[in-house]
Amino acid sequence: MSSAEKVAVVIPCHNEACAIAKVVRDFRAALPGARIVVVDNASSDQTAEIARSAGAEVAFESRRGKGYALLRGFAMTRTADYVIMVDGDDTYPADDARKLLDCVRAGLADMAIGTRLQTFAEDAYPPLHNLGNRLFVLLVRILFGVRTTDLFSGYRAFSRRFLEISPLIAQGFEIETELSLQALTANFVVAEIPVHYRERATGSTSKLRTVRDGYRILLALLAFFRDYRPLTFFGAIALAFAGWGFGIGGVVVSEYLRTGQILRIPSAILCIGLMMLSAVSAIAGVVLSSISRRAYEIMALIGRR
Repeated sequence: MSSAEKVAVVIPCHNEACAIAKVVRDFRAALPGARIVVVDNASSDQTAEIARSAGAEVAFESRRGKGYALLRGFAMTRTADYVIMVDGDDTYPADDARKLLDCVRAGLADMAIGTRLQTFAEDAYPPLHNLGNRLFVLLVRILFGVRTTDLFSGYRAFSRRFLEISPLIAQGFEIETELSLQALTANFVVAEIPVHYRERATGSTSKLRTVRDGYRILLALLAFFRDYRPLTFFGAIALAFAGWGFGIGGVVVSEYLRTGQILRIPSAILCIGLMMLSAVSAIAGVVLSSISRRAYEIMALIGRR
């Protein structure tokens, strides 16, 4: 590692007292000279004390949520040229950090993602989590037209440029989804590098709740689709309203042509309302798409500075 380069490792933690010391020691050995920052996310055990004893800087984030913890860590490491994020449960080997860092350092990517789906230990990755990951990857491919392998990897390396101009707001486990989509939709270069994934340290328990957090991630994904693909999002709503309106209106019109009278006045009113909603949705999509495009242009200009 060049002495002129500044590398930081951000480790968000919630009750990882049994694993954090090894994680800190491993990363200090793998990346000599790197700044190791552990963000204690409202832990009720000795995570902070143990991390500090192992040689890490410790920050505290009282708001529960992995997103909050990472944002605090990113804010603390603003002076770093490259930042690595990794979970504090010892599931990601520190030996793989160099591969991620070298990829970003060489300018091959703005974000390097350590993908777990090729090399993970038996029982390290629950089948339900694996299935959920693959389903969300498919949904991202459908909604955004981009290909990714591991949407929820907690092992990534970033360039300073990416972190400076990416508006991250996620609070919980949806932060990984937001990081991936921010990069992919803003045309940052993303590299996926296979890394090993092993079982959690003895005594460490997963903080991810499959149903609850999966639901939150789905809502975050749809909100991101609305915000970054507004023409497609509102266009689909407009088509749905229009299809419903034409279906009801077809019955009203056919009866009028047959009898010369509008016999279903409530249906006629509903049809008009649906067509108005369709028009409003379409207009909203066009306007928001223009605003979104301008935001992309501003981000691109900032990125060239």
